[in-house]
Amino acid sequence: MDAADVPGSSVLMDSPRTIVGVRAAELAAEVVTGAAGTTAPRVLVTAGSGFALRSWSAPLLAALGSFPLHTVVQSGLPTPESVALLAHQVRAHRADVVVTIGGGSVMDAGKAAAALSVTSDPTPESVVRMCREGAGAQGVPPIIALPTTPGTGAEATPFATIWHRDRGRKLSLRGSALLPATAVLDPDLLVGLPAPHLVSCLLDTLAQGLEGAWSIRADERSEWLGATALALLADLLDRPHDNLDATQRHAALLAGHLAGRAIAIAGTTVCHAMSYSLTLRHGLSHGHACGVTLAAVLRYNALVDDDCTDPRGALRVRGAIDKAVQATGLDGVETLARKIEGLARSPALPPVPDIRRDATRIATEALAYDRAGNNPAAWMWRP
Repeated sequence: MDAADVPGSSVLMDSPRTIVGVRAAELAAEVVTGAAGTTAPRVLVTAGSGFALRSWSAPLLAALGSFPLHTVVQSGLPTPESVALLAHQVRAHRADVVVTIGGGSVMDAGKAAAALSVTSDPTPESVVRMCREGAGAQGVPPIIALPTTPGTGAEATPFATIWHRDRGRKLSLRGSALLPATAVLDPDLLVGLPAPHLVSCLLDTLAQGLEGAWSIRADERSEWLGATALALLADLLDRPHDNLDATQRHAALLAGHLAGRAIAIAGTTVCHAMSYSLTLRHGLSHGHACGVTLAAVLRYNALVDDDCTDPRGALRVRGAIDKAVQATGLDGVETLARKIEGLARSPALPPVPDIRRDATRIATEALAYDRAGNNPAAWMWRP
């Protein structure tokens, strides 16, 4: 079966090669053999803890069943310890291809483990060292990514997030080998996604779309990708999030992918920098943590003027924000900011804890992340 035969599908041929459409996951076996360059590749699948409960999991595994297959469940956030353990399993299976099926944490763990698997003895320390030095590409098995949540964009980026709880830090592993060879976006894989996960992912998409547009590293491509992602989400902001139809699932999944491509170009900014402490210290999911500050940062950056840190000037930044807002069909920055605030207060999400006593530490830690420097309006903390 060719991708063109999948109803409603399209194939984006630039890196990563991306197949989009209902039933696209049926192409998994074809995609795997293409990436491996052999008809009988050894395949390691990493999936989330809820994988076996989803209606589509058995048919998907059956599609890969003709290959020597080993499935590993990745639970929780990827840490140096969990990534090292998974890399050992990639090596033990002698995997020719790593297939990641899940949300951002699952995909990041699989990507990082594939990159680390070329080392002779993967350890948590080697994970941390690789985050510091970067990942090499030689010998790394190709990665196939099938996202089951919209919004993280991990299937479109050459980096992975690793959470170092002992240090209270978010680490980033970067390198071309972490960019999946192929991303398969099948809206049916969102069936059964709980509302809290969906709302958190929509907030992540909004953050990445806007940050990819206003970042000082943004270009015309990331601005377009970010604005297009927001346009796809516009109709989902006010509706209930517990039962999306096929068209809405397609829009949400594609929006998350395009926003991921935007930050692969432009990087994230201060919203993401502040989110890490909210996740590590206060337990908020990643997208929720980004969404908590997004409306305020949108208002702040929309007023950028002499405090602009983008060498192209404040007009470029304000113009990018205006295009993103216009893409949603809303009548201005304030209207979009209120929509974001409403989504962040969704009853599907847990209440945000009172973080005022921790505000100084959150801000100080955010400034220590390099992505805070991508923000186009000078940002500093005044207690």
